[in-house]
Amino acid sequence: ESAGEVFIKEVRLKDGSLVKIRYIDVDDALLLLEMYNSLSQDTIYNRFFVFRDKLTIEEAEKMAAISKKDEIALVGVVNRGSSPAIIADARIYIEGDTGEIGIVVHDRWQNKGLGTALVSELIREGEKRGLKRLKIYCLPDNRIMIHVGEKLGFKCTMSELGVVRMVLDLPSTKRSE
Repeated sequence: ESAGEVFIKEVRLKDGSLVKIRYIDVDDALLLLEMYNSLSQDTIYNRFFVFRDKLTIEEAEKMAAISKKDEIALVGVVNRGSSPAIIADARIYIEGDTGEIGIVVHDRWQNKGLGTALVSELIREGEKRGLKRLKIYCLPDNRIMIHVGEKLGFKCTMSELGVVRMVLDLPSTKRSE
């Protein structure tokens, strides 16, 4: 079962680079593995809230083969010579009418507008799916993520665990049949 058109759009970053945003594909495991295993520990910590070992191929395969019912996953892709490279992974984990966003942009590609472009696409995907709200949790010192959330209209609060909780209520766009 396909998520519709795989390719979503091409975005031009602040430095002029072109990045394709598309749905993740089951064949992306090796590209995901390569990206995750070249991230800095800080970036990994900001994404998973823990320092962790390298991703295994089994974990990468699981991340690439999503359940479309419970998850929406987009990747940012650039061409590296003749082969593509994944430089960002952005997801919505769906529970009921709420989605939780998880996103990571490779260190070399941060602060260029890609995170904002990806979260904007996830907001659109959430609206298409009929979700009522999106949440992002991030660490208080993850200023980039907080800036992206605020710019896109998320309301920030501190959660009891000392984590920043950002919430965006979505307009209900899904028509009941």
